[in-house]
This record gives sequence, structure tokens and C-alpha cells, in this order.
Amino acid sequence: MATPEDLDRCARSLPEVAVGPYWGQPAYLVGGKAFVWQRPPRRDEGAIDPETGMPFADLIVLRFPERAEREAILATSDPEVVFAIPHFRGGFGVLAHLDRLSDDLLEELVERAWLATAPPPVRRRAPG
Repeated sequence: MATPEDLDRCARSLPEVAVGPYWGQPAYLVGGKAFVWQRPPRRDEGAIDPETGMPFADLIVLRFPERAEREAILATSDPEVVFAIPHFRGGFGVLAHLDRLSDDLLEELVERAWLATAPPPVRRRAPG
């Protein structure tokens, strides 16, 4: 399935994307705001592999500032692939297992996060 290289290719293919720090991690930014980044393994509720008891190491965070967009993503996605955890309750984050995403779904989610985060003048330059 998808790899960090696929994420990099996908994110960098969008207009005005830069790589920069966000909460101490490298992230893909548009208009100075992070829209997707790889999440280091953490022991947050809901981000632990029930089979091993270890934090998932393959998670990415996608930024959806509007609650309606976030809820739509969660409602239409496989919860074994795209989900939220209590840490993000009331916030903007959606988690996805990078290694469970198809290339098409990765591209769709990254583009939607970019669109949700990009300033309007940049959004007008969205692909297709």
C-alpha cells in the first residue's frame, strides 16, 4: 500500500507546498499551515495496536479545520484505515494508516486536506 515516499510525492505535487516543522515534526505546509504529516508513535488511546499493545508506527495526520469536513471524511471511510482518537476530539485531526491506504485514497485525502487548509488564492490553483 502507500509509503512515506508516496506521501511525499503526493503532497509535493500540490501548489505552494513546503516542508517545515510542526510540533517538532516535519510536515507538509501550505500557506504556512500544516495539512499532513507523519505522526510519531504515541501511546494515545485509540492509537495502540490491539494485537501487540504497541503504538502504531504508520500513522499520518490530516488537517481538516472545518468540523463538517472532518466528520464527512470519518463517516465515509473505513474505520480500520481512517479514524479519530480522543486526543483530537473537538479538534481538526484525522488519522490514517499510511500502509493501509491505496494510492488513490492517499491522493484523495491529501488533496482534501490541502484544499481545507490552503488560503483561497492558492486553492484556486487546485488540480483538476
